[in-house]
Amino acid sequence: MSKITKRCREAPSSCKNIRMFEQSEIYKHIVVDPITPVIGAEVTCANLAQVPLPEVIQEIHLALMRHQVLFFHNQDITPVEFAAWAGQFGRLRRARRAAFELLEGAPEVAVIVNDKSRPPNVNHFHPDGIFRKQPEFASILHSKEVPEYGGDTVFVSMTAAYESLSTDMKSYLASKSATQDFMKLHGSAVKARSWKGENAVRMKLMAKDHPPISHPIVRKHPVTGLPSLYVSESFTTCIDKVPVDESDAKLLELYRHYERPEFQCRFRWRPNSIAFWDNRATLHYAVADYWPQKRLMHRLTIETDALGSDV
Repeated sequence: MSKITKRCREAPSSCKNIRMFEQSEIYKHIVVDPITPVIGAEVTCANLAQVPLPEVIQEIHLALMRHQVLFFHNQDITPVEFAAWAGQFGRLRRARRAAFELLEGAPEVAVIVNDKSRPPNVNHFHPDGIFRKQPEFASILHSKEVPEYGGDTVFVSMTAAYESLSTDMKSYLASKSATQDFMKLHGSAVKARSWKGENAVRMKLMAKDHPPISHPIVRKHPVTGLPSLYVSESFTTCIDKVPVDESDAKLLELYRHYERPEFQCRFRWRPNSIAFWDNRATLHYAVADYWPQKRLMHRLTIETDALGSDV
């Protein structure tokens, strides 16, 4: 058992005085303020543009394992600095121009921009990379321009969602896998803008590179050891090896289940805020209520967890 795994398991989120426990027993270099009992915490630390001590990176990783999504404010950092900081947690994926734009000089950074001419079209619950053979560890967003109001992001703890399932449902799902399909979402009418003009060639290549793939519906987290649901209405097409009607009914039950507010936290963006979430245990939903205001974000994908067991 790794040192981080041991400390994570020794610090249960159900602690009666979680804030006092957070600061006095675990963290020496950062301040962590939980948002809800099951998911989300705001982290206060030095400017991330500075080179953090290894101990700071370890404490941020520990906080991520416990709270599943972390939020940082007032981080006025360049895309290069953003990538350098994120790269300390694991291998970054080079961004591909298809659904998102790219940024010159920072090949790992994808640009997500919505405005009057580009309405938001990602308002759905999903984990990043569920359609990949090897899904990514984490994603990070850095807000560059935010609307005056609206444009929040909702995060869901799929660990909490799994834990609250009935014993019968847990037993039913224990040995089940489900098919995930890139084209369920990206081939839908809501994504038609991504297929216009020469970008259609890029999207076809993305689809070719990501054929349908099956993953267990319940996955054990490689660091915490906790089970989580791993389905998404955006990409999950069916439960494998069961009748279609049964699959559709069970999946719909799971989709409505994970949408319950008690499994969620909601983050209001400010300019230069950062959200850092673990795709192995969460879903997220970008609330599309701000159009036609502008919302501009930089995104990084961390493929592997260098501080956990996913290496």
